[in-house]
Amino acid sequence: MMTMLKKQKISLYIYLLVFVLTTSLVFLYISNVNKAYYQDMQVNVLYLLAAALVFLLLTIGLSFHAKTKSLLMAADISRIVASLLIILGGVRFISMRLESFGYIFGSNLEMNNEAAFDAGSQAIMIIVIFVATWLISVIAAFFDIGQKKTVTE
Repeated sequence: MMTMLKKQKISLYIYLLVFVLTTSLVFLYISNVNKAYYQDMQVNVLYLLAAALVFLLLTIGLSFHAKTKSLLMAADISRIVASLLIILGGVRFISMRLESFGYIFGSNLEMNNEAAFDAGSQAIMIIVIFVATWLISVIAAFFDIGQKKTVTE
């Protein structure tokens, strides 16, 4: 197993990083929506991130085991879909938090409300991680994971 990983391109490690970041986003999202200030779970963000994780696993699996052009094409499509799902999840999360940032950081309504500042600060950190994950996943989508191999029709 280790020799197989040593022979792989750096893109495998980039995809594994995207997978870890996306997994951490799931847990951070759950933590943020359960803060005392927010309490606003929207499962569509979880669905988007979970689907992105499935497509990332599909990308990695197909890249190693694809023996036909159609499976290689499915791997290429899955890497693009994974990036799009991560972006959509991030945009949805940002839209959930945008108005609250105005209340928390820009008005006197939440002044001295530690729960609000804690939740808002965590949301900003999550947005930064979302953007980093977006960028890394888009960059990774341009690279093949497995070694070039001859495929059949």
